[in-house]
Amino acid sequence: MPPPSEIKLKKNTEEFWKRWNFPNLVAAIDGKHVRVMCPDKSGSLFFNYKNYFSIVLLALVDANYNFLTVDIGSYGKEGDAGIFSKSNTGQQIYSDNFYFPPHALLPHSKNIILPHVIVGDDAFKLDKHVMKPYPKKQVLQDPRKAIFNYRLSRARRVTENCFGMLCHVFRIFFTPINFKPSTVDLIICACCCLHNMLRKEYIVNNPRRQGPEDTSYPMPTENMIPLTGTGGFHCAEGFQVRSRFTDYFSNEGAVAWQDGRF
Repeated sequence: MPPPSEIKLKKNTEEFWKRWNFPNLVAAIDGKHVRVMCPDKSGSLFFNYKNYFSIVLLALVDANYNFLTVDIGSYGKEGDAGIFSKSNTGQQIYSDNFYFPPHALLPHSKNIILPHVIVGDDAFKLDKHVMKPYPKKQVLQDPRKAIFNYRLSRARRVTENCFGMLCHVFRIFFTPINFKPSTVDLIICACCCLHNMLRKEYIVNNPRRQGPEDTSYPMPTENMIPLTGTGGFHCAEGFQVRSRFTDYFSNEGAVAWQDGRF
């Protein structure tokens, strides 16, 4: 899987705005538990909160359901925020050394210039390059924050769709994988690379079917279960960036159908 480039991420932002109505967005992040048989002498390392053994696949996904980067091999007992913080990609993003394009003007705005970001659920640490939803209590008190959460969740769904496609094409994920952890890591990595190849071929042959309405792949229910989290530490700059996105979605960046969702 080639490393992302600034040109590739810039193209991703165009796709996310066109298809998912979220500007300056380069990727969505999420983690999945891949069910495995209990490795020998591993104790509770691979035992997750769902009461089965797993290896975590953490991935950045683009607007067309392709894997951008993946982190494979973390223990099932670990949370996605901790995995992301210790991964190479996470360290690059939090240290501002990733391949993000320069700050850019948001569409339809005259003076709102914001950094490029990735979006994740509330388990991740808020940062100027990492957007997460507002807590439920704040959403109930402020409709603008509810709109932000909806727009973020709408863009973040690409990760769920991507994992669903992966699981349904490579049926090995529907049963516990009975190999050594190092072999399971290779299987997951190979499936991610093959998934990208199949997606690119599909997009070339079916250009008109690419859009947010493409829901032909149902979500898996047996093996790949979403990770959950309770939050994380925040940074002041991340709060500011999220607040400006919130104002933008309720003004210049509003879409006609967003208010009807609440």
